[in-house]
Amino acid sequence: MTPDAARRFDLHMHTNRSDGRYDPEEVLARCAATGLDVIALTDHDLVAPVSPGVHTVDGRDIFVIGAAEISGHHDGHEFHLLVYFPGEIPEEFRTFCTRQMQARADRYAGAIEQLDLEGLEGPDEAAKAGERSLTRLHLAQAMVEAGHATHLRDAFNTFRDTQAVPSIAFSFTDAIRMAVTHGGITSWAHPPMQHARTYLKTFVDAGLQGLEAHRPRVSGKDRKTFKKMAKRYNLVLTGGSDWHGWNGHQLGLFHVNRVDLEPFLELLSAA
Repeated sequence: MTPDAARRFDLHMHTNRSDGRYDPEEVLARCAATGLDVIALTDHDLVAPVSPGVHTVDGRDIFVIGAAEISGHHDGHEFHLLVYFPGEIPEEFRTFCTRQMQARADRYAGAIEQLDLEGLEGPDEAAKAGERSLTRLHLAQAMVEAGHATHLRDAFNTFRDTQAVPSIAFSFTDAIRMAVTHGGITSWAHPPMQHARTYLKTFVDAGLQGLEAHRPRVSGKDRKTFKKMAKRYNLVLTGGSDWHGWNGHQLGLFHVNRVDLEPFLELLSAA
């Protein structure tokens, strides 16, 4: 099977290597059970330990596109960049992700110190080695478990308006340039409409190639606007569920049809 012959796509999902609930093997099993054909594991600043290409899971073939979701900041805002590769992920990009994960571990340790969170353990060895990506969710979960917050929302509110958990110190435009340099196809993950109107040209000038327009809970009106933006700047459209597994939603209920991704698939195959 190849992506061009498939029907059901989900190009944005997470595993427990970053802030998802399930390990990569379980995610693949759930994809097989719900009939997805092509997926991308897009953990935060992390290359998933699943090789690109066809995987047979419970008798069903699933094509995995090598990918990651890179965090960056621009004009005081944190944005996320989906990066897809036509084959094996280059070693230089993997090295970059390792450094980003180590920066996340340092950020996590700094947040514990600045918030004076007694009883919280620092980053584990896997995180410090750049093998696991620590996120704000991990900090919030640890705060609840240690009794520093009653629930996740309470924990997030504790540090939401502080500098204890700063954005990853990497420019979003530099992230775009870096990904393109290493042969990746770039798509702006879940772009807020107001920011897309303001910053899209700047990001296109940096090399952005796509917009994630096909997503759950995106209105038909906004999807049409994203399509107009893509046409204006000669961008492809991508799509995915941004599934993490925490809210009980079944993986596979949302999918993108191949016809909506054909320009992206053409760009990927030509890379």
